[in-house]
Amino acid sequence: MLTSGVKKVIHQGRMAFLQGGGVSRMLFIGMFLLFMVTHGVPVQGAEGDPSALVNCDIQHTSCTQELSDTQVILDISPKPVKAMSDLKFRIILTGKQPVAPPYIDLGMPGMKMGPNRVPLKSVGNGVHEGTGIIVRCPSGKKVWKAMVTVPNMGTAEFIFDVIY
Repeated sequence: MLTSGVKKVIHQGRMAFLQGGGVSRMLFIGMFLLFMVTHGVPVQGAEGDPSALVNCDIQHTSCTQELSDTQVILDISPKPVKAMSDLKFRIILTGKQPVAPPYIDLGMPGMKMGPNRVPLKSVGNGVHEGTGIIVRCPSGKKVWKAMVTVPNMGTAEFIFDVIY
C-alpha cells in the first residue's frame, strides 16, 4: 500500500512505516552513533551533575577510603593532575595486605568507556605504584574516577577532578 510517499511494511509481526530519503536517514543514524561513541554512552540511571559525586581532592592531597580491614590511600603525581600526561599512581594499604597487587581502572562516573587499567607493583611496606594516563574526554567533562581493586578484599572508588 502506497499513500503520499509512505509505505506500510509488516516485518516480523510489527508494522513499520518507511518514507523516502533512506540516504539521509542512514546519514543521521551514522552521525548519531559517531556522537555516542566519541562522547561516551551514559550509563542507564546515571543522573545529575558528576561533580556532585567527587569524594577526593586529588589536586591538593592524597585520598583515603576504608575497605574491609584495610585503609586504601590513593595519590597521583605530579600535581596538578592533568589529562594526557604521564602520571604516577601510588596506593598505600595499611592494615591487612592483599594476596596479589592491587590495580586501578580509570573511567568517568556515569559513562561506559574503553578499558584504561593501571597495573601496580609492590615497592614494599604496603606501597604499590604504577604509571598511566588519564585521557581527555571529547565531551569536556573533567570528573574522573579511579576504581582501586584490592584482590580478595574489594574495590574502593575515588572520584576527582582533572585539569585539561
